[in-house]
Amino acid sequence: MSRRLGQDLHTLSGAYALGALSPGESVRFEDHLADCDSCVQEVRGFAETTALLGSAAALTPPAELRRLVLEEVARTRQLAPPPEPLPEPRRKRWNWGTGLVLAACLVLVVALGAVAVDQIREVERLRQNERQIAAVLSDPGADHTTAEPMEGVSVTVVHSEASGQLVFSAHGLERLEDEDYQLWLTRPDGTVSSAGVLSVDEAGFVLPVLATPEDEDTDGVAVTVEPEGGSEQPTSDPLMAMPFEG
Repeated sequence: MSRRLGQDLHTLSGAYALGALSPGESVRFEDHLADCDSCVQEVRGFAETTALLGSAAALTPPAELRRLVLEEVARTRQLAPPPEPLPEPRRKRWNWGTGLVLAACLVLVVALGAVAVDQIREVERLRQNERQIAAVLSDPGADHTTAEPMEGVSVTVVHSEASGQLVFSAHGLERLEDEDYQLWLTRPDGTVSSAGVLSVDEAGFVLPVLATPEDEDTDGVAVTVEPEGGSEQPTSDPLMAMPFEG
């Protein structure tokens, strides 16, 4: 790295701030700092940028983010050094270190921004789902169907003709390993359509499921045990099947 000291000392501000100089180089550059206010300002700016990057990394970004940043850095072309020293005084210089740091910052900001947008959308989706569940449960004209299809298991289905939606909830189901409970909407002709897999907590409570029947022929619900993630069609006999009341 000693060859770098034969170049313009002003270009080593970034390397010094990042601790990339050897001890001997650092001593010579520090001697230069004593008489160069512009380099002092550059070193201070690089140090602040490094601190900001460290702070951002402490937010535990998604695992995919590291790969995206490394790929973007690999694609970013480094700026060639200027053919001759720039005139003094100059408060800020654009060199390969500045370009690399700014490129990494830009990728990080864009990636974190995309994650934040996705999180906001997911929160809004959950809130909309909760509002729809509340509307079904509060509908005075909704039909309520309750049953105990097996020992220790209770099930409730609230069907609102006004909204065309239903809410399924249950308690007492055992959690499964490598399998899922799947909810189906049933029709008189024996055909079914999936309403999604059920989320069961450690106490056996099923997170309420909001479902919208595809047509007016839907007359009940059924639950089967399916491979993890669910199936397009049932692969086992129903654990329970309930027609709507009313």
